[in-house]
Amino acid sequence: MFDDQVVPAIREADLANRAAAERCLARIQESFQRYRQGVKPFAEDVTGLGSKWGVLRRMPGDWMNGSNSVEAFISGKLELYVFSAQEIQRDIDASLALLREDIEASRHVMLRKVKVATAGLSLPAIQNLDTQTFSQQVIEKVRDFSTETAVDGVTDLVVIEVASGIGGYAAEQVFMAMLVRIGTTAGGATVGSAAVGGGAGSAVGPLGTGIGTIGGLIVGLVIDYWLSAHAKANLGKQLMALIDQIENAAIQGVPERTNDEIDAYPGLKRVLRITCEELNRANQEILKQSILGVKA
Repeated sequence: MFDDQVVPAIREADLANRAAAERCLARIQESFQRYRQGVKPFAEDVTGLGSKWGVLRRMPGDWMNGSNSVEAFISGKLELYVFSAQEIQRDIDASLALLREDIEASRHVMLRKVKVATAGLSLPAIQNLDTQTFSQQVIEKVRDFSTETAVDGVTDLVVIEVASGIGGYAAEQVFMAMLVRIGTTAGGATVGSAAVGGGAGSAVGPLGTGIGTIGGLIVGLVIDYWLSAHAKANLGKQLMALIDQIENAAIQGVPERTNDEIDAYPGLKRVLRITCEELNRANQEILKQSILGVKA
């Protein structure tokens, strides 16, 4: 009975979870595609006469007072047209929230099928198991797994939040891990932990603490391209490349950089695969213990 009816229910839940993870990644990729749509209007705005005058009249004050009003001015336009740190985090969090809902739904379906399969047997441990208690057991199992495997903190956080159905912090940590470790180049300037002073960064601009230097980078690109006959095209191309790099870091991860001892960030694709594997393992162990009285 366990092999013929319970195992297929567990397998169906695992397949449903993996499909939900794919949808989660697709939603995040759609968000980046939306950011790209703002590149052209951003380039047109900041290379126009109005923005040039806005920068030129702010420069003397920045030079004299050491302020960063020029960066704030350009960064505000970047936030208006393209993206902000808050928007990226919200998009990641919203996608993870839907994933949590999908996984919770598949868990309920699986438990209901298992109860139907064991209805004629004397198994109070499974028949009296409500979904809330089962969910809590899954969370505890996943926490035990994370202690055993000792994977990176970001992965642990995502796995536990997805398993628990409670979120709000994982998206922020994914975002910061991604940007602190991105370590790539754009327009000849490094964007990453080195560029932001070891993760401190500038609090000014749409990208906020940890990656505010990107705002400064864009300012430099804008001013440089004003001197070019192809300002809009060059600026747009550079910003598109930067968005590509951030998206790739979010989804595919960032390799370890041994020269400055920055750990690899595995990327959401791998993190969500691990999440599905841990959830499947938890389901198997709990149900096998409840039905057969033995560990998986």
